[in-house]
Amino acid sequence: FMEMVRDLGLHERCYILAGITPPKSLGMARYMKNFVPGLDVTDEVIKRLQGAKDKRAEGIQIAVDLIQQVREIEGVAGVHVMAIEWEEAVPEIVERAGLLPRPFAEETPAAPVEEEAAEEAREAIEVTDMAAVKAEADEILAAAKREAEALIARAREEAAALRAAGPTTTEPATADTQDFDEAGEDEMNERERRMALEAVQSGLEALKRSFGLTDDQFEALANFAKSVAILSREPQAGGPPAPPAPPAGGPPPAPPAPPKAAEEDAVAKKAEEERKAAEEAAAKAKAEEEAKKKAEEEARRKAEEEAAKKAEEEKKAAEEAAAAPAADTGEAPRLALEETPLAERGSKVPEDHYKLSYSGAIREVNIGGDDKPFVVGGAGVLPFHLFEGEGGQPPRIAMEVLDITPTEWPEPLARHFEDVLSDPVAWAEKCVKTYNAEALCVSLVGTDPNGANKPAAESAKIAADIIAAVDVPVVVWGCGNAEKDTESLREITALVNDKRVCLAPLTDSNFRSLGATAMAFGHPVVAASPIDVNLAKQLNILLENLGMGLDKILMDPSIGALGYGIEYTYSVMERIRLAALTQQDDKLQVPIICNLGREVWKTKETRLPSDDMLGDQETRGVLMEAITASCMLLAGGELLIMRHPRAIALTKALINGLLG
Repeated sequence: FMEMVRDLGLHERCYILAGITPPKSLGMARYMKNFVPGLDVTDEVIKRLQGAKDKRAEGIQIAVDLIQQVREIEGVAGVHVMAIEWEEAVPEIVERAGLLPRPFAEETPAAPVEEEAAEEAREAIEVTDMAAVKAEADEILAAAKREAEALIARAREEAAALRAAGPTTTEPATADTQDFDEAGEDEMNERERRMALEAVQSGLEALKRSFGLTDDQFEALANFAKSVAILSREPQAGGPPAPPAPPAGGPPPAPPAPPKAAEEDAVAKKAEEERKAAEEAAAKAKAEEEAKKKAEEEARRKAEEEAAKKAEEEKKAAEEAAAAPAADTGEAPRLALEETPLAERGSKVPEDHYKLSYSGAIREVNIGGDDKPFVVGGAGVLPFHLFEGEGGQPPRIAMEVLDITPTEWPEPLARHFEDVLSDPVAWAEKCVKTYNAEALCVSLVGTDPNGANKPAAESAKIAADIIAAVDVPVVVWGCGNAEKDTESLREITALVNDKRVCLAPLTDSNFRSLGATAMAFGHPVVAASPIDVNLAKQLNILLENLGMGLDKILMDPSIGALGYGIEYTYSVMERIRLAALTQQDDKLQVPIICNLGREVWKTKETRLPSDDMLGDQETRGVLMEAITASCMLLAGGELLIMRHPRAIALTKALINGLLG
């Protein structure tokens, strides 16, 4: 394969990882060799496991040897260690293979010169933008001023021209001539007035367009308005007053010449006043506009600050509420029940179309005491198919307690037990008293040689104290290391006297020693195997050959969480159930236990914080655990091991709803 990759040059265009699966047991290696497409398990690997005293240690060494081999292959950039149901072995494999510390890609920073140039460019752009804005505003103001001055100057010139064209004679005139001259003068005054009025109005419109003035600002030009009012006044109806009568005895004196210089000064002064008034009005309008924008900006800023402050207060309140211990006892609303029988609802469909005939039944296993039994199993039909026959005992749920303080639990899960996490006995009592747990599973994860590696006697003492402190059935689950589990579980049986506990897990590596111990003290056991029908059946046969009755065995077929192989888990469990109920396979007619809490809460989705896309972290984790539990129930799980109180409450509500 890698030769073909190199021929195509693909190894230079992408990173290629080699998949390595450490064989956990000889049975697992054989199964992968014969039934799993795409995996290459050589005969040498099978022989090494057959001759190994410690199968798991040899499996780890095989994985290390394979990693060393693929490192020599040109084009292989790394390995993907796929330790199926054996994640705790990954750190040891990686360390022994010399892969630590893990390499990380380092970002190459851009050249400082380029960063400085980019920063200067950004600053230049910002300065240019501000200068352009200011220049544009100044240009608009200057253009408006020039246009207003031009209009006023043109009006002044036209008025002067009209006056120059009027009568300049100083000769006396007759009454008819005088009336004619006065009429002509009135007509010219009216033309001059209208032209000046139009010029002023044009100037006002130009100012309004240039400055973008509103109607209110436009009306604020009081001085222009006064000029318009003056120029808009109609001339006197009776015409100018008659000149005084000349004195007797002589001709009437000639009227005095109009003071042209004085008139021109008055017009110029008036025009200057109008220009100043226009400038003042424009400046006032601009100031009002700037003040309005500033007020709007200030109001917007205050609104944003208030909104941010309110959001911060709400966030703080939500965080405080989330940090507070849960006050509820994990109760969930009841589901609405279907009251109409299926036979009535399906009256138009023949019964043999929706009913199946069963030839077997699941054995009942009591993991409690004789005085207080806790029975699981007993179903004669598929899960919840009560319309077909007896459903046996209702599915049960056990809450998990660890022998050490969990450091990797997500906060939304840990906060429900934060006051007792450092005290396993108090933790167990809270599960029973506060969350009404009907059973417990004590996980001895602290004994894992790849983890805390606590002494078996120490963890066994913790488990024994829990068993003595609570009055509910207890499953004691080891760390998954066959040798350490044998030591820990044997120690527990010596401490609990005659109180019954369920020992887990028994594998093909330690079933003989732990099976004999369990039979001696009358304890039920959990037979754990990789997720395969034949391997699960084979381990049950081995335990039965050892002398253990099938009514003392629960099966753990190994499961995956939602999104992590749950479809394959469901398929295998369903095949086990169908074989037990319809194919008379008595070796598979034992209850199934599903340790699903640990699988769900180690997924990355339960550890990611809350955000807009994935939603609330706790709700996400609760639903992942509850949905995983729902799938396990429908596939045939009779005893579920779970962690979050709300997920347990939702699952119980589903069970009660389906069972009516």
